[in-house]
Amino acid sequence: MAEMRNNSRDSNVWFHSSLWLPVALLGSLLMVTLAMEFMLAWQSYQRLQPINRHITQLVRLQIANVELQRELVDGLRGEGTFSTSEREKIGQELQAVIEARALLSQDSPALVAAARRALMDVSRQPKEALILALAQTRKVIDLEARAHQALVDKISRATALELRIGAITLILFPTGAALLLYLMRRRILAPLKRLSFLMTMLARSDYSHAPLTSVDPLLRPLAKNYNAMAARLAELEAEHEKREKNLESQVDSAAQALLEQQRNLANTERLATVGEMMARIAHELRNPLAGIKMACANLHKDLAQEPDNADYSERVDIVSTEIDRVIAVLNAMLDQARHHPEPLRDVNIGSVVTDLMTLARYQIPARIALIKDIPDDLVCRLPDAMLRQALLNLLLNARQAIDDQDGDITVRARAGDGMLYLSVIDDGPGFPVDLIKAGIHAFVSHRPGGTGLGLSMVQRFARARGGEVKLSDREPQGACVTLELPMQG
Repeated sequence: MAEMRNNSRDSNVWFHSSLWLPVALLGSLLMVTLAMEFMLAWQSYQRLQPINRHITQLVRLQIANVELQRELVDGLRGEGTFSTSEREKIGQELQAVIEARALLSQDSPALVAAARRALMDVSRQPKEALILALAQTRKVIDLEARAHQALVDKISRATALELRIGAITLILFPTGAALLLYLMRRRILAPLKRLSFLMTMLARSDYSHAPLTSVDPLLRPLAKNYNAMAARLAELEAEHEKREKNLESQVDSAAQALLEQQRNLANTERLATVGEMMARIAHELRNPLAGIKMACANLHKDLAQEPDNADYSERVDIVSTEIDRVIAVLNAMLDQARHHPEPLRDVNIGSVVTDLMTLARYQIPARIALIKDIPDDLVCRLPDAMLRQALLNLLLNARQAIDDQDGDITVRARAGDGMLYLSVIDDGPGFPVDLIKAGIHAFVSHRPGGTGLGLSMVQRFARARGGEVKLSDREPQGACVTLELPMQG
């Protein structure tokens, strides 16, 4: 459940982080809209500038026209004279209007220039010059008024068009934004969210394919790559399951072989111990039987001296013959019980322990750690097979001692004074006090279901090599079995 919440939270984080794309597109659309509005405003500003300049020049023309009218009225009344300085002043105003180049009509500059020439012509009478200049300026004012009105009408039409464009833009922007969001959600965000969900399910070994029909062409290669990846992962998962089943089968076979080997080893140890006991019994019986045979021979000799004892003599012969047969059987048993030692060879102790730990791991659960503390170059001359049997016995005994608890089994080896000290240490409850005091004996076990042969076999192996087995407890708990063996066998 916690994993599902984490996956959901990760998916939400991814989804919100992916919103930068529509936000960026909407921001771009908004910037385009604002740029259009700015461009329209700039065009309106540019169109208004000629009007401002034109109004300034019209005001100048109006002032010049008023001055001309005033001079003409004063002249007609006889109240003043049109001096040269006044002519130059009005002429400068007209010249400034020409140089400003703000007149709209093409004929206006020529008319203003004609009015200025008439005004500045000293050969003319003042009244004539004033009337001629006044007529020209009035004509210019009329032309410019009509041109100004035409310009204002043009600007009004352009402004109305811009207003309509702005209104359309304001209407189209939210509509386009909504449409863009819808298309992006349907064609991009929804497939991406679906793909994110499939990636989450992929971690749970769900290899469903992503649909390609409703995916935007921009994202279709991504969906195809995901489908190819999911198909490949499904193949790998199938191969992994097949390999795992094969491995489980091999482990089961190895475990069965190990159990069978352990049972055979226990039976072998039991039979070896029984054989050893029978050999001892045969050895002990031979001497009394030899004495009985000698007694029978002497009795037969004594009976042979009396003819009446022939029947008894024959019976003594039968007993003597049976004694010979029993002695022959006992000798055969001793011959079979004779030990044929395994040849010695150079054994790398670390390599042997590694192999045994690998084999024993099939019977030892993972909660019990197997630890090796052995120098890599520790080599001794020992019988390899018997050493492996002894160590395997000790490892399995340690595992049985730990039972269902967690713990460690450590195999440690050191060399010193020509001896190999090989210890198997566990975290179990330790040895019973009686076992440590009494020592190791065959068929004596302090563990329920035990045969009492494992440690006995290890002890027989050690003593056959001229070594010894030592048992000890560890603090606060645990047991240690130490094999002391000559390094040269």
